[in-house]
Amino acid sequence: MSLALNPGRANTGHALETAVMVELERRRCEVTYVRMLEGHEVDFLVRFPDGEEELIQVCAEARDPATAGRELRALAGAGALHPRATQRLLLLNRDSVPRTAPEGVIVQPAYEWMLATDEETGLDGSDARSRVAR
Repeated sequence: MSLALNPGRANTGHALETAVMVELERRRCEVTYVRMLEGHEVDFLVRFPDGEEELIQVCAEARDPATAGRELRALAGAGALHPRATQRLLLLNRDSVPRTAPEGVIVQPAYEWMLATDEETGLDGSDARSRVAR
């Protein structure tokens, strides 16, 4: 449908978000999203098989301070509603990383997160999961 509306124009952000959703399904997660009263949204509220929660915001590029601010504000708002959840911002690549991020927010390229081993994600039966950006 988007190709019919924007022929020749790729929607990289949507494609990246879809790839993250596929990986969350592979990791056997329960997935929903968060919409706050102010209108901010977080792409994924994830419950892992071990019961841990994570808020994941996906953005193709966040070098622009306005874009980074919007994405990080949404994570902060959702974090207040879900204080047990780890907060993660996944980006297309290292060049897309914002200059600063609040303490406690894991910022990393989506490919690094996707390539985490089953041991790091807990899919090997352990409850370990990658919590730090490489």
